[in-house]
Amino acid sequence: MVLSMRFDRRILALVAVAVFTSIVFASVFVYYPVSVAVSPVAPPVYFEYGTNANQPDLGGANTIAVNLGSNKTSLEITIHPTYQVSYYKNISLIVNGDSKTYYVTLKVVTTASGLPANSKLVLYVYSKGAARSLSGHPTPTPSGYHTSLDLTTTSQTPQIAITAGNAIELDVYVYIPEGYQLPASVNAQLLLVYSPSTETPP
Repeated sequence: MVLSMRFDRRILALVAVAVFTSIVFASVFVYYPVSVAVSPVAPPVYFEYGTNANQPDLGGANTIAVNLGSNKTSLEITIHPTYQVSYYKNISLIVNGDSKTYYVTLKVVTTASGLPANSKLVLYVYSKGAARSLSGHPTPTPSGYHTSLDLTTTSQTPQIAITAGNAIELDVYVYIPEGYQLPASVNAQLLLVYSPSTETPP
């Protein structure tokens, strides 16, 4: 009985191995052709110089330095604020040069760190040609803007619709309270994300 039982187990094991082998090695693979065509286009949304780009800034020969990439798909801004509120108006544009609406999101990737406590570094987005107004005392703040982006935190704007042939303007607001040592340099990095769809970007 014991021998027979062992024999039965061996038979079952051999059958199981045979079935497993037939499953593994009996797979079939079907190949269908697929063609992917890539036809690059000129960027429909791009950066442009604002009216105050590369104009005189605070301190010696400093300027409100605005540099665009060779295809206007990258932007570098260098400003030279001081204590209290420094407001930089219309230093760059985001332009929709296409014939349809695009939805733009601005997203902070690397936050600005190293500013004194209670400082503020904010990007303000305005409709093209919109009036600016700062009010309040002792620290005036802007109003009438489309949306804003705090560059000291990881955040992003809601989607901004730019209709065909239109643009939005970028301002930078800096507040540095008195009584602190000024940092040598502070940097923030952002991404401009846009799409003809209102779907949330990944």
